[in-house]
This record gives sequence, structure tokens and C-alpha cells, in this order.
Amino acid sequence: MAYATLAEDLKELHHPKTWVGKYVWSQDHKVIAVQYMITAIAIGMVALVLSDLMRMQIGFPGSLGFMTPEKYYQFITIHGMIMVIYLLTALLLGGFGNFLIPLMLGARTWSSRS
Repeated sequence: MAYATLAEDLKELHHPKTWVGKYVWSQDHKVIAVQYMITAIAIGMVALVLSDLMRMQIGFPGSLGFMTPEKYYQFITIHGMIMVIYLLTALLLGGFGNFLIPLMLGARTWSSRS
């Protein structure tokens, strides 16, 4: 049976010191999960604006001059795709999956390595 030595577990690892090094080039699963979540929430705001525009068109027909029937159907399609692809996939699977699955499996985190 193979055992890891204590020296390998306590080996000093490189930790980036800059913002770019930590948040853009990170390999930490928690940072990557936060990146997924921030991106999904930012794109979700676009879906929120689209849904508000659609509700304005339904509540006050003709008040939005740029909203033609074709644009309305395009907004419905874009809103639905954003909600399914970005919020269901990126937020739930990418964000929560990257954050929670390694913790549940017992993987070492960057904070426990130093």
C-alpha cells in the first residue's frame, strides 16, 4: 500500500499575488466557480431586461416604438435561450458543481495546501 509522505503534503506551492494571477489564470475550483456564477448572473441581467421589455409591450401595447411583432418573438427566443443555457447550465452545473463537488469528494483546496 502506498502512502504519501508528510514532506510532499507540506511542500510550498506557488500562490499568485496579483489580481490577474488569482482571478484570470486561477486553477482553484472555488475561484472558477465564482467566475461561472458572476458571468451567469451578468448575462441573467440581460435576460431580465428582455423580460421587462416583453412585459412592457404586453402591458402597454405600442408604447415601445421599436418593438415590432418580429422583435417581440426574437426577444422571447433570446430570453429563453439565455435562461436555459446560462442560468441553468452555467450557474447550476458550472458554478455550484465546481464549487461543491470537489469539497464533497474531499479534494484539497488551495487554502489547505499552504
